[in-house]
Amino acid sequence: MNPNSANQLWCRWTFEIDELGRRVPRAELELNALRWLRAGFGTAGRARLLRRPGRGWRIVALIEGKPAHDLAFVESVRIQFARDFVAKGWGPLAVSRVTAEVLAGDKQDGRPAAQLVELPSITVS
Repeated sequence: MNPNSANQLWCRWTFEIDELGRRVPRAELELNALRWLRAGFGTAGRARLLRRPGRGWRIVALIEGKPAHDLAFVESVRIQFARDFVAKGWGPLAVSRVTAEVLAGDKQDGRPAAQLVELPSITVS
């Protein structure tokens, strides 16, 4: 049984920023990161913003439907992130990295499609 539909593709995109110039407040980063992700990836997914030790941020987004197995697409997202998001927000000294990984769906490598089952979290007090 495959819990994912036949053509469903879920990917984890990780965007990292090393602040070497301007420091951006968390509230401003949250607003602009969500706008940038929505413009580039649409609304099917979710994102989490994490402060990295030292001077930097990590944005982890689970996105449906974007081809993380396509190296040309990943490279175009990497260029757009560096040029349109990081350079405009932090200046030319900031460093960015983008990684993408297929979590569920066809990786187009000849193997059966991976599956993703996500359960709600349980909070223990």
